[in-house]
Amino acid sequence: MNENRAQLSSYSNPKGRMLAVLTLFRHGGDIVLELHRSVAESTLKRLRMFVLRSKVSLQDCTAELPATGLIGDEGARRLEALGLPLPQEPMQSAARDGVTVIRRLGSTPRWSVHGEVPGLAALPPIGFEAWRRADLLAGVPTVYAESREMFVPQMANIDLLGGISFSKGCYTGQEIVARLHYLGQLKRRMFLLRAPVDARPGMAVYDAAGDGQAVGEVVDAVADGDATLLTAVLQLSHAGSDGLALAAIDGPRLGPAQALAPAGEKDTP
Repeated sequence: MNENRAQLSSYSNPKGRMLAVLTLFRHGGDIVLELHRSVAESTLKRLRMFVLRSKVSLQDCTAELPATGLIGDEGARRLEALGLPLPQEPMQSAARDGVTVIRRLGSTPRWSVHGEVPGLAALPPIGFEAWRRADLLAGVPTVYAESREMFVPQMANIDLLGGISFSKGCYTGQEIVARLHYLGQLKRRMFLLRAPVDARPGMAVYDAAGDGQAVGEVVDAVADGDATLLTAVLQLSHAGSDGLALAAIDGPRLGPAQALAPAGEKDTP
């Protein structure tokens, strides 16, 4: 992370289980951590325990730093019309006049704009669900209050998105994360699926051909027409099954699990 690049990362407990997924970026002289509101307070409280230098302070800046998302070619035209920078590469960051713009992950062009921009307030909103859907298609996971401490970062494909350093030392949960990487013991990955009913983070996934035990958990879900688009961490040995079901072994059947593309590759349609 630097003035020209944001960074996807995660924060884990000592057992390597994620407490939050973070997007970090520089905004003026500050470093901003973007995370889901449901885990913001608990994460802030925990991080404050480790502040050892008087020049470091942590605070909730939601009210002071509004954020707006723009998706697609029209979003690019809007940014240019407002005289804002237009980063081209995923996670590239640029700032101008107190506003930071980040090109987010995924092949569909989209940007987050951080700061007060009067012209953006006049745009007709399409709802946050569109942004969440873009995150799912790009394979970007979110940790909610319901799914805290459920997943090791690699299970949610954080490593495929450039969100783990295996040369950096001394971070919480490093022993577990490094062991999975170097010993090749990862048995779960995040996949994209569809469900005919509503789904929620943390819901269990079963395999009708299995032994009755859950084979995965929902990471995120968003309405998609008359169905639900969702991501779920699945046991690799069951990811190819056509008997995946939601919430119970005889629950609503899920569509086939689709592998999520690594960062920079084409999103799953």
